[in-house]
Amino acid sequence: IKSYGASSALQTISVNGLGAEHTLILMDGVRLNSFQNSHIDLTLIPKENIERIEVINNGVSSIYGSDALGGVVNIITKNRKLLDKNYEVDASFTSGSFNTERKHIGFYAQAKNFNSKIYYTRETSDGDFEYYFERNNERTKKKRQNSAYEIYDAGLNTQYIFNESNLIRFISSYSDQDKEIPGIATGRTPPPTKQLDRIWNNILIVENRLSEKTNLRSSINYQNSHMKYSVEPFIDNFFKNTVYSASSELKFNEKVFGFTAGYNFAHAVIDADQVEPGTKRNQHAVFISSFYDINESLKIFPSVRYDFISDVEDDAVTYKVGFNFQPTKDFDLRVRGNVGKNFRSPSFNDLYWKAGGNKDLKPEKSVNAEAGILYSFSSFINGQFDLTFTFIEAKDKIVWRPQGGIIWSPINVAESISKNYSVKISLSKKIKEDVALNFNTAFQFTNSKKTSQSFEGDPTKDKFFPFLPKQSVNINFGVNYKIIEVNLFYSHTGQRYSDFANKVDLSPINTLDGNISYSLNLFDAIIKTRFEINNITNADYQIITGYPMPLRNYQFTISLTY
Repeated sequence: IKSYGASSALQTISVNGLGAEHTLILMDGVRLNSFQNSHIDLTLIPKENIERIEVINNGVSSIYGSDALGGVVNIITKNRKLLDKNYEVDASFTSGSFNTERKHIGFYAQAKNFNSKIYYTRETSDGDFEYYFERNNERTKKKRQNSAYEIYDAGLNTQYIFNESNLIRFISSYSDQDKEIPGIATGRTPPPTKQLDRIWNNILIVENRLSEKTNLRSSINYQNSHMKYSVEPFIDNFFKNTVYSASSELKFNEKVFGFTAGYNFAHAVIDADQVEPGTKRNQHAVFISSFYDINESLKIFPSVRYDFISDVEDDAVTYKVGFNFQPTKDFDLRVRGNVGKNFRSPSFNDLYWKAGGNKDLKPEKSVNAEAGILYSFSSFINGQFDLTFTFIEAKDKIVWRPQGGIIWSPINVAESISKNYSVKISLSKKIKEDVALNFNTAFQFTNSKKTSQSFEGDPTKDKFFPFLPKQSVNINFGVNYKIIEVNLFYSHTGQRYSDFANKVDLSPINTLDGNISYSLNLFDAIIKTRFEINNITNADYQIITGYPMPLRNYQFTISLTY
């Protein structure tokens, strides 16, 4: 995660050494990345309605299309039926450092074939956390200025089950964010910069079981996103993105063979003072993904997709072929691998930015390969070991560079190679009936370099991309004892550079976070208290140069579920 400050600041994700524009973010299978810049600010996604998050740690444009070069993240919203009652109310209050307050209320109800939940959340903060500022070898403690925010989230999640074979779901979420933007820390009072975001997202999903082996899933989506960015009295920009999309997928499964065939359509329009008027895009795609059981030990997974994009000259044909091999049934050891072709279409900003867009841009392309071993075991202790190597060669990457004076323009000139290793170990042990231990660790080694010249004598050739650590380590340890839960989270971010020429490196980061929670059942209610400490060791660090992160800070939450 690339974070530009505290909780409300811009946060984007980087997977396998590629940029945020190369990771596709989905909600219930529906694309969230903006057509304007191919990004999604993670802080704009309401957290209250998240059930779980699924990650594909490699490119898979052959199923999901544009932007899925580095990986795919799918956010699954809550959808459930209670077993023993027809309604539930949940409420929580959080208070923490920097005068942060968060209030939440939700109501869930169900009938025989119908269930629905509505929720509302309001969060405010002064955002004036302390940090260390260094200039001329002098280090002074300061407070972040112009960083207050006010966030409102509301949503509806409803489902009607016609019968065992047919259901319909509707998910609607609205986020209203009013944020001050402190910008790069210079030691001086920042200019009065503000950003207003209004995001309304609606998803309608229909699922039909056509037969014992065949299912049909269709969805339509409407997104309306407004953003206003102002720096008084000089700048007052606005951006309005509207997206209509639809998809339909037919899934067939039997014991040794199955496939999913689908069609996707999207119509995107942008109205912005910085982008040429009348900018819009129609995108059509068809794909098929399948699996074959060659024998009891070997499965293969081929997929292919064709994308037509109305305002980009080159159509995109992508593919992927993977395998999963289990040498013996005596223990759960699996060898896996895949190879495929992926792409990212130029964004509206790339093509139509008034000050220097380039309408002749081609899609970015990549060839991805992956190999790994997964071993699961269960005896004295339950665990899993996962070793993965990922290789990505990207071409025609879009780079913005000066075209004379102060005008910058994008061109397809960059090439890069990413070679990444990851090791993940998960262990769990139930010591007694009411005592459980959990341990998870992940080691990531990233080697992601630009391998081309953007101009003659380009000093960034064969250099590491900035802000991507060569090594990172995450360790989580948890203990559950009856109604008490304790967790510790350690993170190490290794050497990385702050510039494309690799002349300035940033200090490694070591952070430790923790929380303790206590749950109490009282009649029909569950009362839970949670105290968390972030940055326990009071580390002074920056993930992005010029954007300090908070020193030690606290939060206390009390919640009630009835």
